[in-house]
Amino acid sequence: MNSALPYYLPGDNKTSNQFYIQLSEFTDATILELNSLFGKYISDFKFYSERKNTSIEDNPHSSLLELLMLGIFWNNYSGNASQTNKISISLLRNLYKLRKQYPGIKDKVDGIRGYLSGFLLEHNKYEPSAERTASGLSKLLSWMSATGEFNEEVTRLNKWIPFLESRNKVYGDLIIQTSLFAARQFHKKAIAIFGKTTSGLKEFQEKRIKSYKGKEDYFLASRKENEYYLNMFGAELLNRELEQDFRKTITKALLLPTCMRTEPSSGCKAAENKFGLVCLQCNSDCNIGKKAGLMKKEGIHTYLIPHSSQFSKFLVKWQNQPDTGLIGVACILNLLTGGYEMKRLGIASQCVFLDYCGCKKHWNEDGLPTDLNDEKLLEITSSAVSITNVA
Repeated sequence: MNSALPYYLPGDNKTSNQFYIQLSEFTDATILELNSLFGKYISDFKFYSERKNTSIEDNPHSSLLELLMLGIFWNNYSGNASQTNKISISLLRNLYKLRKQYPGIKDKVDGIRGYLSGFLLEHNKYEPSAERTASGLSKLLSWMSATGEFNEEVTRLNKWIPFLESRNKVYGDLIIQTSLFAARQFHKKAIAIFGKTTSGLKEFQEKRIKSYKGKEDYFLASRKENEYYLNMFGAELLNRELEQDFRKTITKALLLPTCMRTEPSSGCKAAENKFGLVCLQCNSDCNIGKKAGLMKKEGIHTYLIPHSSQFSKFLVKWQNQPDTGLIGVACILNLLTGGYEMKRLGIASQCVFLDYCGCKKHWNEDGLPTDLNDEKLLEITSSAVSITNVA
């Protein structure tokens, strides 16, 4: 496997089985550590939310993840955010809305966004902002929103702004400093366990990041190592939280990215129905066809998602299907956002990581068909009884 891929879940092993065992153990330990650090702040936040009659999730791990995210994103991006003016933020956010609203001009808008984003958002300022206040958090989240990479994460963290505004500056400074400390400890422990899975990230960015300058995916390709670990941990938490609801659904569907596809000379034969492109297993060597074969035995249809940018549009079709559970598959940096989005739409789901990323659009110039762990996929689906199908 190419050592310059940003991540490779098997590491030095033949499969990613060991990765999933380690991730479960790491998640258990991290929950305990974050609870000890954030317990008081989460209690205060819950009391504040109840007093203001604002909604708060019952799952106690949601706030743990959000405060960890706050520390990681503050460490990575608050320096750049502090140097970016409001006009630049507004311009880029409006361009992002434009490309979502009018898919036909997406490529042209993305070209403009790519050029302007590198010029207006990247200031090469890596020292975290010392403005550890609600205002500082607002600047950070506005900057993140302008990149177009963190939509669901920004939505989650925005609710902490009024809470910080309700407290004095000393409290706000302390909670953000605690988040920064948690983020540093998290990264230190994660790299000791998962370092081999991300060993190609540094080489990938050193060799190729300059080629992303002026492109709309620059901020995707340049994301930091600690964000890979954050997404691993976050996706595992979401899977645990949503597993029971997923098990209760009658029908299951597997959503696979087309970067897994190995097309025959005649082209992919996937057929479209009202829910999307259904794999017809036209090529025995295609990774999507292989997974579709596994899922067919479980009574589960396999659908193709052309690109992550179309994921939101695709999910709308399933929003009013309460008896259907979705299994989402994506590269590490897309799974937490995708999991949050499905949760927000009330879709019972589970997520599985691609073992490595290799799509031609973002990660590999030649295009490398991606794959995922069959055992993990079957672990999710084997105890699920599917009575009917959605096709």
